[in-house]
Amino acid sequence: MSIANDSSILANRIRTIRNSKGWTQLRLAEEVNVHPTYISRIESCKKLPTFYMISRIAEALEVDIYELLLNDEKLNSSDYKKKKIINIVKESSSAAVNIYYPVINTLYKERRKSRNRR
Repeated sequence: MSIANDSSILANRIRTIRNSKGWTQLRLAEEVNVHPTYISRIESCKKLPTFYMISRIAEALEVDIYELLLNDEKLNSSDYKKKKIINIVKESSSAAVNIYYPVINTLYKERRKSRNRR
C-alpha cells in the first residue's frame, strides 16, 4: 500500500464521517482548533496530517484512530462488524448491557425463525 493510497483512505474516511455527522469542514476545524483550509487540504489529499493531528481528528469525530485508516472493504466486512460489536459490549456498563441484551436476543430469535421457515 502506498502513502498516496493511505492518504486517500484517510481523506475519504474523514470526509465520510464528518458528513455523516452533518458537519462542515469549518465545524471540524473548530473542533480540532485548526484553520478550515487545513481540513480541506487533508480531505483533498494535499496535506498528510501528523499522527497527533489524526488522533485529534478522531477524537473530535468520536471514532477510534484506526477507523480513519481502514478502507471501505474492511469496514463493511462481517469480521470487522463482529469485532466492533464485541468491543462495544465489552466496554459497556452493566446497565447498557441490560439494554442491549433484549434487543440482540430478539433479533437473533427472529433471524433463527426466518431461517427455519425456508
